[in-house]
Amino acid sequence: MTHGARLILLNGLPGVGKSAVAAAWSARHPGTLCLDIDVVRALISGDARSTAEPARALGLAMVTVHLRGGDDVVVPQLVARSDQVARFADAAARAGARFLHILVEAPDDVVADRVAADAAPHRQGLDPTVFATFTAGLHEVARKPGVQRLTNDEIASAVDRLEALVGRR
Repeated sequence: MTHGARLILLNGLPGVGKSAVAAAWSARHPGTLCLDIDVVRALISGDARSTAEPARALGLAMVTVHLRGGDDVVVPQLVARSDQVARFADAAARAGARFLHILVEAPDDVVADRVAADAAPHRQGLDPTVFATFTAGLHEVARKPGVQRLTNDEIASAVDRLEALVGRR
C-alpha cells in the first residue's frame, strides 16, 4: 500500500448528498483529492450523454496518480453497475491503496426535493423511469461484499459517521 492511501467511493442516488459529504470529508483531511466526476464531465465539450465515459476514464487516471502520491481520494459518484465499481477498485489496487465503497442514503422525500431543486446538466432527463433504473442498479451493486452504508441526514454528523466507517477497515 502507498502510505495508507484510500480511495473512498461515495455511491448513491442523485440528491443523497454525496458531493456535500465528500467536500466536508476533504476539508477535514488536507491533501485529499475530492474528485467529482460530474465536474470533470462539465469540462468536456459536447452533449452530456457523450461525456460520461471520457470523464470517468479521465477521473480514474486522476485517482491513480493521486493515490500513488500517497494521498486519499474521495469520489462522490452514482455507480449503478458492478463492472463500473470494479474499475474504481482496480484503480485503487493499481495504486497500492485501499478501496472503500460507501453507499450514501437519505430519506426519499429529501432526495426528491434535492433533485427537483437541482438543474445540473447531468441530471437533465432524470425522469421516474431513469431514476427507477438507477435505483435497481444501485440496489444490486449495494449487495456486493464490503459495501458499507452511510445515512446523510445532516452533513457534520454524516462525516463523523464516515470517519468511523473508514476507521474500521
